[in-house]
Amino acid sequence: MSLAEAAPALQPAPAKRRGVPPLPLLTLVNGFNYMDRQVVYGMTPAIQAAFHLSNRQVGYLAFANLVVFAVASLISGPLADRIGPRKVIFAGILIWSVATIGSALSTSFHMLLFFRALVGVGEGAYGPSANALLCADAPPEKRGRAMGIYNVGMALGGTLGLCLGALLEPRIGWRNVFWIAGAPSMLLALTSAFIAAPDRIKLPTKLPAWKYLLKPTYLLALGGGITATFGASALIFWTRQLVIEVRHISVTTGSIYMLFVGLVCGVGGVVVGGNVGDRLNRRAAGGHALTIGVSMLAAVPVGAVALFTHPRVPFMIATAVAAFLLSVYNGPSAAVVDELGPPQFAATLQAVFLFGIHVLGNSTAPSVVGELFDRTSSLPLALMSAIVAFGISGVLFCVVARRQRHAIDADHGSSPA
Repeated sequence: MSLAEAAPALQPAPAKRRGVPPLPLLTLVNGFNYMDRQVVYGMTPAIQAAFHLSNRQVGYLAFANLVVFAVASLISGPLADRIGPRKVIFAGILIWSVATIGSALSTSFHMLLFFRALVGVGEGAYGPSANALLCADAPPEKRGRAMGIYNVGMALGGTLGLCLGALLEPRIGWRNVFWIAGAPSMLLALTSAFIAAPDRIKLPTKLPAWKYLLKPTYLLALGGGITATFGASALIFWTRQLVIEVRHISVTTGSIYMLFVGLVCGVGGVVVGGNVGDRLNRRAAGGHALTIGVSMLAAVPVGAVALFTHPRVPFMIATAVAAFLLSVYNGPSAAVVDELGPPQFAATLQAVFLFGIHVLGNSTAPSVVGELFDRTSSLPLALMSAIVAFGISGVLFCVVARRQRHAIDADHGSSPA
């Protein structure tokens, strides 16, 4: 069988529609999305002092945002499949920008907690629709590249949010930082009303959406996403303590190093992952999933070396390489999900995927590693749970790639159904 015959049986991209091109606009929006979400993490000491909060109460700001984000994602996906992605994207951006400005105006902790949860509503409404729209807009052979470019916004916005919060808060106050993060998103919301997108996707399919959600390949991909997100969330939450408190790197040097890792290794991994996934997918079905699986497995030994290497230079090099390999996941992951169902249910499949990885992976990781840290008194040993999670994710995505390849072979009559 030729390579062309083994290519994934994907729907061709629709003809270009009039309006603002989706990829550059949504990449910019994704940057502000993660900036608005993570800017609060760089200002927690000031917010804690302003409202006289305990460490547990400060943690609620992140927990409320992530849980509400996950639930909103689950609801918004089927809604976008019914009314079209443009309306849901516009509403999502508008809600989170208003909520970020509301955070600046909060006069009590409970008011701030409400607005941080409302940020999650907007982000959850936006995410599945954006993923589905970009996958539908890009040609099949360039979907990984498109999602890689889109998630450059995530890497840049998340890193800038943390840095801006930490650097600007002492100079202008945390309320003004929220204004800087939220106000531009209002303009992006207005622009998104003119994005080139279909009113709705009307394509016939023989099966209801839940049939695709319960297919083994989708569930394996979901498991891989959950474990990958668990590991990433654990490392993001505990990296500062690992770098500064455990490895005794100064605050200034450690901050510059973490900024370098986030911007260079994070962005580089996302872009490379998207492009490599597209190349492999042109050769055979499952190329996007295989890219994630191989990069995750390669990151396991590198990450273990980083955790247990004490000399400063080898530690910093190994950590940067591991960050690059793990960031590869963010390029092709949405393309993998898009391949597992028909375009009619694209937003629903993306929504359930995002709900699962954030509820079961993202929100649980910091506390699980914290519990292991308390029990072992060793942060590197506790963070080995993240490395194990990456290994499991790598295996699962390799299995997904194999199942996708076999499904295409079966369709072409080269293997039994």
